[in-house]
Amino acid sequence: MGIQLRTHKMLWGRSGNICAFPGCKKELVMDISETDDISVVGEEAHIVAREKDGPRGISPLTPEQRDKYDNLILMCSVHHKVIDDYPDRFPIKLLLDTKRNHENWVKQNLIFDNTKQREDEVYASYIDEFLKLADIENYKAWTSWLLSSDNPKILKEQYNKLRELINYIISRVWYKRYPELENALFNLKNVLNDLLNVFDKYVEDVRNSEQICTNKFYKIDRWDDELYNHLLGKYMYHIELIYDLTLELTRATNYLFDKVRQQLVPSFRIKEGVLLIEVGPFMDMSWRTYRVEYRHEEILVFPYPGLRKFMEIRDNRDINWGTGVSEDYLPLKFD
Repeated sequence: MGIQLRTHKMLWGRSGNICAFPGCKKELVMDISETDDISVVGEEAHIVAREKDGPRGISPLTPEQRDKYDNLILMCSVHHKVIDDYPDRFPIKLLLDTKRNHENWVKQNLIFDNTKQREDEVYASYIDEFLKLADIENYKAWTSWLLSSDNPKILKEQYNKLRELINYIISRVWYKRYPELENALFNLKNVLNDLLNVFDKYVEDVRNSEQICTNKFYKIDRWDDELYNHLLGKYMYHIELIYDLTLELTRATNYLFDKVRQQLVPSFRIKEGVLLIEVGPFMDMSWRTYRVEYRHEEILVFPYPGLRKFMEIRDNRDINWGTGVSEDYLPLKFD
């Protein structure tokens, strides 16, 4: 799974962005792109190596525990190499003591904003939970099911996690320290809520199935050309609306990740890049990969304008499948 964002914020913040090697005190940065001096880039060094055959790797720690805060120490690239090249000279206990002494020095000698550090760690924990519930590592795979050529579907387990994610975002404690980041999360929540509600409108009730599938309600048990074409038109509108909301969810997620980089961790998902979506199969049995993002003029407080307005303007997005507004998906109005 790798090092979580909250762990990252804990390590860098409590280390004062300074190498913990005794006598070094070199100020570090999180990402090589922020500096021309490659020597000051910080590295999150493992005390017990990730792999058992690595430096100090023989340990009862599980793979997950090896990526936790307690097993990491912030070092410059030079001293990270030193402690790993000479593990006998730098055993586990010595490095744990070094880390503890360094963090105590930071508290005593630097201006350390405990409130900001604590709140940053909370924000980072929210993003970690989002990454888990949205299954970001498999995002292109599970969204490709929603974007399948004629029958949007989703695993029940993933559907339940997405419903849980909506409630998770609503129920968080917000410190108002990073309002743009908070708004980006709520923007995403609004898109996700509408996507799932639209998807729910026509689903098959298949017991003992691991999937939730869209019901092909245009298939009727009698010959009625007019009714068939009417239902087919409704069905095509329905699946194209699911496609377009899935694209919007991807835009909202990439927008959120931009805010995380701007306000929490500049190097967040730099290696992985933006989220992509995969659509198909097309008539020639090919699959196509797309990159979708909000344009500059679309980045408002809440770029997603709500379902009705989105149906009106979706053909102005960078990519879209359907057009037009259907009252079938909007709340009933009573006089």
